[in-house]
Amino acid sequence: MRDKAANEFFDAVFHRSFGRCTCFLCGRRLGSRNRSDEHVIPKWVQNRFDLWNQRIVLPNGTSSPYRQLTIPCCRDCNNGCLQPVETRVCQAVGKGAKGVRDLDPRDLFVWLGKIFYGMLYRDLFLPLDVTGQKPGRIASRTLLQAFRTHHLFLQCVRVPMDFPGFFPASVLVVHTQEPQDIRFRWDFRDNYATMFIGCRLGSVGIVAALQDGGAQQQLFASLGVKRLKLHPLQFTELMAQVLYKARLFNRVPKYVTIDTDPKTVVQASLQGLSSKPVFDEWNPSHYAQILSQLTGFRLENVFLPPDAVMSWLRNSDRRLRKMPLEQYPIELLYGV
Repeated sequence: MRDKAANEFFDAVFHRSFGRCTCFLCGRRLGSRNRSDEHVIPKWVQNRFDLWNQRIVLPNGTSSPYRQLTIPCCRDCNNGCLQPVETRVCQAVGKGAKGVRDLDPRDLFVWLGKIFYGMLYRDLFLPLDVTGQKPGRIASRTLLQAFRTHHLFLQCVRVPMDFPGFFPASVLVVHTQEPQDIRFRWDFRDNYATMFIGCRLGSVGIVAALQDGGAQQQLFASLGVKRLKLHPLQFTELMAQVLYKARLFNRVPKYVTIDTDPKTVVQASLQGLSSKPVFDEWNPSHYAQILSQLTGFRLENVFLPPDAVMSWLRNSDRRLRKMPLEQYPIELLYGV
């Protein structure tokens, strides 16, 4: 199967067929003998956090049970390529943040990247107007084409691929405190424009910019959050920071794919010949809007003009703040 996958690698990447009868990953045509459905949010996640019958709000304003959020996938990709990754990530999450950090980086990249791309792919099937008065879908084939580089990188799960000297994404894994109420043990956010994804799985928080060429990776160490067990609200603040920073990223990473064995992807320098920093200047009021959106708190409650922004991560002296769940129950913070 691996040799066959290698031969069909560029078919999947350049032909780019999309639809209900096409494998989202390799692009093969699906029939009764090779079709399966891949859950965008993995079944083990749904089972562990009691999501199977819970509903997720979709971009067109409707909602769907998590269990019905599936995308078309061939059995080779589902069982032979993706399932081993799911097994490794599942086992790692069971060991906590350290277990997830010990994963092969491309396992975590593929796992996050499949969820991100799967959410986007699923939008192909969602009507833009649920009343049926206006034609169109939430996502178009043209939109999916814009993520062709990400789709190419996802092929590393089925075709050997090297990224010499760089990694496509910036990924941060942190310890998070686990609420007793299972409803608050899972959190998920994504943003198509910045290719941002963040999720909290009980005691593990993962946040990533999936195609910034590793631009934020070197900044994560300065945050100092790896040594702290974050309150869920603190993790939401962390997601807001990474998402806003991704919006400030002002480069478009450039890659060359060489058809070697294994495939080789080369990234051009992010700095290039420009003296301009790769991130635009941080604007407190713009960041506060992101923080407000992700936390659900009103903007006036998290921002005091001209530049004071609420923080649960740090005290006024910028030192990391301990915020025990026992003292700050998440149910009370959100009025549940």
